Amino acid sequence: MIRSMIIHLDLDCFFASCERVRNPSLEGKCVAVGGRGDPFIFDKNPSRAKKLMTLNTGAFVPSLFHADHDNTHYFRDGDRIRGIITTASYEARAYGIKTAMSVHEALRLCPHLILLPPNHLLYHTMSHELMEYLSSVVPVMEQYSIDEMFGDLRGWIAEEDTHAFIRHLQNDISVQFKLPVSIGASSSKWIAKLATSAAKPYGVCVVPKDEIESFVKDIPIRDFPGVGKVLSLKMERYAIKTVGDAWKSETLIQSWGRQGLDLYARLRGSDNEAVQANRSRKGIGISRSMDHPIKERDELFRRIHILVRHWSHTIMKLGVNPTTYSFSLGYENWGSSKKQYTLYRLFNETFLQNFTIEKFRELDVYPHIPVTHIAMSATKFIHHDPKSFDLLEIQNDTKMRSLTDALTKVRDKYGMDIVRGGGEL
Repeated sequence: MIRSMIIHLDLDCFFASCERVRNPSLEGKCVAVGGRGDPFIFDKNPSRAKKLMTLNTGAFVPSLFHADHDNTHYFRDGDRIRGIITTASYEARAYGIKTAMSVHEALRLCPHLILLPPNHLLYHTMSHELMEYLSSVVPVMEQYSIDEMFGDLRGWIAEEDTHAFIRHLQNDISVQFKLPVSIGASSSKWIAKLATSAAKPYGVCVVPKDEIESFVKDIPIRDFPGVGKVLSLKMERYAIKTVGDAWKSETLIQSWGRQGLDLYARLRGSDNEAVQANRSRKGIGISRSMDHPIKERDELFRRIHILVRHWSHTIMKLGVNPTTYSFSLGYENWGSSKKQYTLYRLFNETFLQNFTIEKFRELDVYPHIPVTHIAMSATKFIHHDPKSFDLLEIQNDTKMRSLTDALTKVRDKYGMDIVRGGGEL
């Protein structure tokens, strides 16, 4: 039997690299792409036609609405500069600029930084085109995020030929798409992802199965894929600071139930987790943080109406019917209020608007405190089987579903703001 590997691809400085493809004069310069969470979504007189992008699907590929932005004013809020750095070129990183740093701080560190607003349509289009190409040269491909992909070479490329194959693949992507990419390979998905980290920038790294232990032993446990801050702190309390320490703690980790068993297998590279060509979406959400805390409740609920319109459109475009809805309000210096509900209704925008507004009114337990964050998400999808839904509501929901279908087509053609609800005015 030919032994084969799994590969992981990570596009280097992806957003900045896409901007360089569009504008080659940016090559070699300090470039950063920043974001503000679409500060214009709440405009009372929208001037940009926003459209939903669903080209890519994956575990960490969010649904995004695209609108052209004015480079001059995107980061300005009166006399203030707002936003955070999403991606920075390696030239910019040499000045200490990092992802999630404030735009204001980045410009202080590098005054000549070329700062660009995000062009998500460009990024999603280039990611989609790359996935189309990769699917033609690798038997099974999985989109993990907009700039990360897994591929399964089993039955296609022998293990001893892996290095030559991924070096050739890297070169082809550079020539055809003008995008720099780092590629890792191993017998396990998560070891392959670690190998990519070791390969950056613009490198390749192959970790054979019999070299996994020596490769991972000194890697900090917090850097292992899927080990978040909470779990890494828990492990460090047991003196597990590196992946090598975890290998020696089999009994302890496996005593944590199914999570522990799965984690230990991943750490050892023995999980046998498959590359999933069609990874299903688990949830659909939308959220916004406010540049200026919102005290007036009429304005708060106007913004909630707007978010629900965008949320509903995403759910319709992805063709799912959620049954569990989660809502959250974040207060200025006062924590948050959260609640989750489960109900079986045929999805439609009228239902979602009424239900969401009602639940946010109940959730607003501190009505005199300014709100800094609004979030809503939908999970646990079911098929559109009438027998699954509330029989008392199904007739009206069916009529409202037809209306929502019509609204979705109109917004697809003319943009998200062509039809707005009365609650937004």
